[in-house]
Amino acid sequence: MNFQERVIQMTSRNMEDLFRSARAVPKDKLEWKPVNNGRSALDQLQECAQAPTWFLSMLETRKPPQFDKDLMEKARAERATWKTIDECENVCRKNSERLFEVIKKFPDKDLDVKIALPFGKGMVMSMADIAMAHYWNTTYHLGQINFIQTLYGDLEMH
Repeated sequence: MNFQERVIQMTSRNMEDLFRSARAVPKDKLEWKPVNNGRSALDQLQECAQAPTWFLSMLETRKPPQFDKDLMEKARAERATWKTIDECENVCRKNSERLFEVIKKFPDKDLDVKIALPFGKGMVMSMADIAMAHYWNTTYHLGQINFIQTLYGDLEMH
């Protein structure tokens, strides 16, 4: 199995874990925000559904994304239209398939190409890092959702 196939396999498995855990969140807790300033489980699923499009464009162009307030607000508004776990999962799967097609065909010779990202102080990532970014993002948010579950007393591993 090559790098690209491994990334797709790991990310696909992680998406299964993410949505399985999210389905264990009671409906009345899906939009609950820890400490009123945190992010809800639904908000995190919405991000995971949209995020593949960010990584897709960087892999296709080998350039950093545009990063301005208007684009961020437009992306946030689009995410907010996905109101259920099922909607988020459907969008995530659709966007992930598009990303996986690009990753599958991504040439090994370009995996070490680096770009400076417009956020995070001096953040530079290789194309290999960006190919793994959806995996990383779903892992992070799976952990966040699992943490939210512990805050309302759910200590079961889902």
